Amino acid sequence: MKNKTLYQITHIITFLTIVHGLIYYIIKGYFQIETDFGIRPHPYQSVAQSIHILLSPLWIFIFGLLFKDHILDKLKNSSLKRITGINTILFSVLMISSGYLVQVIYEPSSKDVILYTHLFASLFFCIAYLTHIINSKF
Repeated sequence: MKNKTLYQITHIITFLTIVHGLIYYIIKGYFQIETDFGIRPHPYQSVAQSIHILLSPLWIFIFGLLFKDHILDKLKNSSLKRITGINTILFSVLMISSGYLVQVIYEPSSKDVILYTHLFASLFFCIAYLTHIINSKF
């Protein structure tokens, strides 16, 4: 795959995953319904979660392609290893790992720690990724 096409696909999938993760966070955290039986999740929360769980592996696949064609090449051959790219890699790994763990761990206190880890890793990933993209244009 040509690098320019790979970069464009990466940006699109990353943007969709970030936007949808933000939408899912807002629906889950702020759109709850009070019923006679207590507070319940919004009816669209399960739909938003399902879409996020389907979009994220697509992003991981694109990240894998980018790892092979861009990241390894830059780490081996570039004299200037940009800190924004390295931070993007580190936060990506943390975000992917915590995203997987949040789905498979059910113990409440551990799940909370992993959930906050995923949220903060995602936030710092967004900052690192956007900084990396902006710096690459200059």
